[in-house]
Amino acid sequence: MNNVFWITGLSAAGKTTLAVLLTDYLRSLGKCVVMLDGDELRNALGSNALFERKDRLNLAYQYSHLARIISKQGVNVVVSTVALFKEIHIWNRKNLPGYFEVYLKVQLEELKKRDPKGIYHRFEIGEISNVAGLDIPVDEPLTPDTVIEYTPGLNPEKELIKLLSVYKKKFPESH
Repeated sequence: MNNVFWITGLSAAGKTTLAVLLTDYLRSLGKCVVMLDGDELRNALGSNALFERKDRLNLAYQYSHLARIISKQGVNVVVSTVALFKEIHIWNRKNLPGYFEVYLKVQLEELKKRDPKGIYHRFEIGEISNVAGLDIPVDEPLTPDTVIEYTPGLNPEKELIKLLSVYKKKFPESH
């Protein structure tokens, strides 16, 4: 069975870090995996100027449809994206095979400390707007398969092990 792993959370939550770890782990088992990172997808699809809610929602649907197409080809897909919209979570559960949703829940103060792209700082000084979780409301997933809540000292590798434990319980035939 092929799976679509959907890793979501706000900017700087650690989505890409966890997606890379998960992708590497699955490949170490000999599984065919494609990783789709939201920043790279936004770039590839030429959507860098579109940041309003409706634009973000449309883009998230494109990510979901792409993940579906790839998974139908016999490939596992790891998606790391903000895409915190209830419509996407519902659509994904209904339409993506072997869907496994991971929510990275990180407090805003921690996100501001990390801020590798300067998004939160630029928002605070009025340089940008349309930031998910600030002036664009987001929907926390109602039924994620697992939630990784940030605590000081959190270790991504250990969180991957916890994630895989939950995954193996949901899809015992997949490993």
